[in-house]
Amino acid sequence: MLVIRAHSFILQARLAISLALVAGYTNVVAILTCGVVVSHMTGHAANLGREVVEGKFAAAALLATLLVAFFVGAFISGLATEAGRLRGWSSIYVLPAAIEIALLCAFAVGVELHNPIAEEFGNRLWWMTIVAAVSMGLQNATITRISSGVVRTTHLTGILTDLGHESAQLALVRQLLGGRGAARNTQIAQGPGKQRLLLLASILFSFIVGSALGALAYASFPHWSMVPPIALLAWVIVEDVRKPICELAETMLAETMLAEFGDAGLPGDICIVKAIPRGGDGATEARLPNLAEWLAQLDPHKRRVVLDLSAARSFGPLAAIAIDALVAACARSGRQLIVAGLSPSQRRTINSHSRADLLHDGNATADVAAALARMRERPTRAISAPTAPGST
Repeated sequence: MLVIRAHSFILQARLAISLALVAGYTNVVAILTCGVVVSHMTGHAANLGREVVEGKFAAAALLATLLVAFFVGAFISGLATEAGRLRGWSSIYVLPAAIEIALLCAFAVGVELHNPIAEEFGNRLWWMTIVAAVSMGLQNATITRISSGVVRTTHLTGILTDLGHESAQLALVRQLLGGRGAARNTQIAQGPGKQRLLLLASILFSFIVGSALGALAYASFPHWSMVPPIALLAWVIVEDVRKPICELAETMLAETMLAEFGDAGLPGDICIVKAIPRGGDGATEARLPNLAEWLAQLDPHKRRVVLDLSAARSFGPLAAIAIDALVAACARSGRQLIVAGLSPSQRRTINSHSRADLLHDGNATADVAAALARMRERPTRAISAPTAPGST
């Protein structure tokens, strides 16, 4: 979930839902202890202007500090993520997630010291509020980067906006298609539309559930009420680093290379990558990572790519979308791509979930040996960019 090789839609959804629960939970505990919301800044920005006009400069200073704290959290997330990317870490999002856990632990210390039956004022509530706001800014920036700007988890305005807008789009498409068989051949009806609507609704529901759980925990055991969200976040990180849903492993096939390229071995511009789905028996749908993002980080000298999918047996709409994005990314970068390890029926399944011409005899083979043989025959040919429907 937190690594490049595991950026599937399903994992993004799991992470977003988990973080939304953490955000709702933390926000409620912050309200109950400090009297201030920390997960969304729009109201604070509006109140800041009002407090300045009314001359309430102490209150304005707190609101301005919260805005800066949220910004600092997002800034820290960006620094931590870029540091991991520049150093070539496979888990570039683990560092910002670990920093968020540390911040939540600091906030939890303040909650433990807080007297739930007495009204408190002073510096402790200030730093508790600031630390919580930094953690929410960091979380929001991290999930924004992971999902490429698709979702947020610390506030619901954008979620509700997208949910309403995309519900209308999906309803209109279904009405125009009239439920005819053509709907099965459209990407809107097959995958991202319904999947994304479900994700948005799940984030909304998860935030509300997290808020309810936070209020319940604070009423039951106020001093230790922050333990559950910290434990959840830690468990998410450990599980997904320990058991990634899919690995992309660069392979070296000595016998095949010797047969196709002789004693010289595999040319340096060829990369053979095997996708190894995790967490299933092979009969369930293959959950592929964000292959286009993986390609963007590949050595630029690797101009010919063989993607071996022989370890996956079943392919659905989400896998087809990942492969489609990889094909388009290879076309844009001028790389030659051959998808290996697919039977004719698997190719037809993937094509039925995406463009009809996505995989064909020119860019798909039954095994890696056939893919290398084809690259040997056409060493410099790069695939052409996909054309939009109806274009010439």
